[in-house]
Amino acid sequence: MRVFVEGYGCSLNKADTEQIRGFLAANGIRISKTPEKSDAIIINTCAVKKPTETRMLNRIRKLHALAQKKGIALVVFGCLPAINSAAIAQVSREIVQIPPSLEKLAEFLGLPREEFSPCLPQQKENRFVSIIPIARGCLGRCAFCCVRQARGDLKSYSIKEIDARFKQAIKETPEVWLTGQDCGCYGADIGASIVELLRELLSNKGDFRVRVGMINPQRMLKFLDEYLPLFEDERLYRFFHIPLQSGSNAVLKAMNRNYTKEDFLFLVKQIRKKLPDATIATDVIAGFPGETEAQFGETASVLRAVQPDVVNVSKFGARPGTVAAKMPCQVGGREVKRRSKALAVLCRQLSLERNKRLVGTAQRILVAEKGKKGGFVGRSLSYKHVVVQKNLLGKFAGVKIKRAFATHLFGSPLKE
Repeated sequence: MRVFVEGYGCSLNKADTEQIRGFLAANGIRISKTPEKSDAIIINTCAVKKPTETRMLNRIRKLHALAQKKGIALVVFGCLPAINSAAIAQVSREIVQIPPSLEKLAEFLGLPREEFSPCLPQQKENRFVSIIPIARGCLGRCAFCCVRQARGDLKSYSIKEIDARFKQAIKETPEVWLTGQDCGCYGADIGASIVELLRELLSNKGDFRVRVGMINPQRMLKFLDEYLPLFEDERLYRFFHIPLQSGSNAVLKAMNRNYTKEDFLFLVKQIRKKLPDATIATDVIAGFPGETEAQFGETASVLRAVQPDVVNVSKFGARPGTVAAKMPCQVGGREVKRRSKALAVLCRQLSLERNKRLVGTAQRILVAEKGKKGGFVGRSLSYKHVVVQKNLLGKFAGVKIKRAFATHLFGSPLKE
């Protein structure tokens, strides 16, 4: 039997897709490179935003037409079936819908039942990067988030289990991503913490780099003093993904985010005091229900004050089953678009200014992928995206930064 598997979404979704392929292959199923040459099709979906859902449904329609023509099954897996199964059913009731449960997928395929875990076999999309899930689900109750419906309550994996996978990963790849819905929640259900986990992982010998995924501000505040000293180890990328979402405390309260803009500003100040070269990545939502022009301005003001390196700007879009979908005072679509565009322009300027400071500096990068527009992509210690023309895949290299752009840097290898 040949099965085609494709996936979309966050790094946790990427890990799920890799593990689905690995699990199928371990059970004697061949993984097809194209849907046209398969006996079944599986698409692992994302549904965090309305535009993403629209893209998923368009892809599902194309795959369904192909599946019908070939007379094979199409399985829509992951977050979309858990969040908006009705939208999939409108494409066709013949489509098999399975939420993000490997057990249910295995049952449908007639394979031994297995749960997702860090130690499952994986077929990597990038042979230089290992993605290790450290937890599933979260502890939040954000008013706008629909992912909780799909991922459920927090379930952390043991440090022993993650470390066993990590030991194998650093033999296979020079780069490791630790991922979860909120890495800051890690261990709250098993009496552990992200700090304890990182200490254990960094006790392993070797020349590798580790990226820690998103941590919400209220979580990071609890362990910041123990967390920051870990980054003295240069095998840990100095990368901090801390969502802001809004610069207005009133909007943050309506979002049920459980922190203030002052908390966010404090975190960034402490990080940059300890690690001036650290990359700060954040997320903001434009046009949350009830957001006034003044409150929108507060978000822009916080961004100007912080000058984050990377900002993911989202237009608010009501998601099924969320509190925010039922809130009064929904901001009009045209106004949401205007606000998000204004933030995107601002953030692009801020990113460019941050990157310009690195022109002329020497950086040690790890090259782990081919560039989408040519060249090869590496990451500096601070997780800056550096493009080089020389094929250095899988290697560490010293480079001098020649040019800066809003989204990346361009460098040339230093002579050894």
